Amino acid sequence: MFKERNNQFSVECQTKQANNCIQFGEYCDSEEEAIDWVEDECWINSGEGWICIRCHEYFMSNLYKIRVEKGVKKEEAKTKKKDDEDGTELFKGIETVL
Repeated sequence: MFKERNNQFSVECQTKQANNCIQFGEYCDSEEEAIDWVEDECWINSGEGWICIRCHEYFMSNLYKIRVEKGVKKEEAKTKKKDDEDGTELFKGIETVL
């Protein structure tokens, strides 16, 4: 989503969840330049819009809380968090029957 002001364009942060969210990228002469700017600043393209790096950091630091809010059972989330902390369950392969 773009914001236009004085014939210049800026990309809007899709989520605006972090307290220190940038909310809008730098104003540029065209939509293409605005997209180039957010790509250079490492914003995340969600397919539906752009997420600023501050909101991305907010989501990544709150994954446990978000998992619980989205309906993952608390016990499963605690186990996953514990496993993630000690590094024992970072990757589970495909289970096969021999």
